[in-house]
Amino acid sequence: MLTLTGTRGKTRAAADWRWALGALLVVVMLSFSVVVALHLARPPSKRYSNMPPPPYGYFQLQPVGSYAGSPSDAKAAAEVHRSTWEPRADNTRYNHAIPGHLRLQRETVAAHAYDPQWNKFILDRITGNFSGTTDEIFQWTAAKWGLPDNLLRTIAYMESGWRQSNLGDYVGDRAECPPGYTRLPCPVTFGIVGTKSTSWPGIFPWNRDSTAASVDVLGGWLRGCYNGWVWWLRDHGNRSRGAYHAGDLWGCAGAWYSGDWHDGPVSGQGGENYILRAENWFKLRPWLRPRF
Repeated sequence: MLTLTGTRGKTRAAADWRWALGALLVVVMLSFSVVVALHLARPPSKRYSNMPPPPYGYFQLQPVGSYAGSPSDAKAAAEVHRSTWEPRADNTRYNHAIPGHLRLQRETVAAHAYDPQWNKFILDRITGNFSGTTDEIFQWTAAKWGLPDNLLRTIAYMESGWRQSNLGDYVGDRAECPPGYTRLPCPVTFGIVGTKSTSWPGIFPWNRDSTAASVDVLGGWLRGCYNGWVWWLRDHGNRSRGAYHAGDLWGCAGAWYSGDWHDGPVSGQGGENYILRAENWFKLRPWLRPRF
């Protein structure tokens, strides 16, 4: 009896052990399947982080003539390297404000101020149709217009220190004041990159209220100017430094500030001084400094 009972006990114990081992294997296999499924379902890890952009940015300048292949808003958004890094939390509400239907006033082709392609490939493409962190908006604009994202970061640093609440360029003419601004002098320039309402009819109030709209205008300006489409710049600036022409991105950055072509002394006010300072900040990348 003792021998039979002991044998039965050992048999039962062995069966229990095998059942427990089988159950454990099932749990392990299910857990492994879940991990694999989550890994496959998640987009590449490089798209999601909490880090600032790399020193040399993500996007490079596309050549003159590449405008026809420029990506749509959605395709440009897919190129953005997503990150929770946000050095300007005060921009949040502006970063998520998307114009319902932004339509800028088209230029009169007969005036010969711009290349005829300006309306279709620049003004009609400015939408502000993106939301994200401040840096993601720079990336989206760079991808959309074929520009170096570090140049956009640089101009935003110089114009506002990356603050969409920025405003300036006060005028004393009530006819130039944006709607709602009745006290003189009134500001006509708004936003993180200093987008001027009087230069872009139809942009207000979105240059004030939407980071993406403000930066989108800058992207359109730089691309169109780089393509050689801003014909009125031929009559402006310092001829000793050459007439306006396609392919000079720094000249276009200076013209965004001054409205002229390579104008002013390097040591004074004007486009040349702006370009010099921009090139310096472009190299120093102040947005990567601690406590920026």
